[in-house]
Amino acid sequence: MDEQSLAPRQRFPRWMLAGWMATAAFVGFRYVPAANASHSHTGWNQIHIATIHGNDGPAGGGSGPGSQDEEYCVMSETTALPATTIAPFIEQTLAKLDFSVIWDGAADWRVDLWRTQKFCNQYATADRNRIELEFRIRESWAALCGGEQYACVTAVNPVTDSSGRHQHYMYMNAHLKREQMAAMGERARKFINHETGHLVGLRDPSYYGDCMHSVMHNNLYASLGCTDPVWHPTPSDFVSVRNIANRAN
Repeated sequence: MDEQSLAPRQRFPRWMLAGWMATAAFVGFRYVPAANASHSHTGWNQIHIATIHGNDGPAGGGSGPGSQDEEYCVMSETTALPATTIAPFIEQTLAKLDFSVIWDGAADWRVDLWRTQKFCNQYATADRNRIELEFRIRESWAALCGGEQYACVTAVNPVTDSSGRHQHYMYMNAHLKREQMAAMGERARKFINHETGHLVGLRDPSYYGDCMHSVMHNNLYASLGCTDPVWHPTPSDFVSVRNIANRAN
């Protein structure tokens, strides 16, 4: 629910972020209305994953993630919900439900999510340093996220976009609580999709009544007057993410 930018950690980028090329894919289609888009970051510091502006395939062709796609891994730090259980559910939520309710394929496939073959903590440091996104499960992230009830996102290794007009982040992490995931139903999907919305650049409500039909402004924010129970990204969310990818936010 919260998002933070942190000082660079011990990760060493495998490429320099320059020369983006947007590639429209015709694999699927989303209806994208022009109004009521969700909030996104503007100005210099834009908290989103750097690869959102481009899409490519693997070097030499074939199937698999390219250098401008988003690989993600999952890890669990609690035996009460092992990664073997929660990782397939996260993958299903992000990429294997109906195309109208998943993040995978958003912004003309510039959001192109690929789950890694192993869990985050099974990789050697050098290999783990090549993974853009991590989903981490723990009993509590209170010290990091600012309260016992919260999930949050952290962003590390800021780099300047090739346009020179904003900075974004080489690596981002979603920190989810075991209790939020335990039932593996719509409530869990709501948290997964909300935090993924932060990874691709969307923001939380800013004030009481700042509500709309959006997974970012749903009833997770009942304290701000938001009552929409939506658990998945909406057409408004897809509009906003496409604008971010187009550098038009």
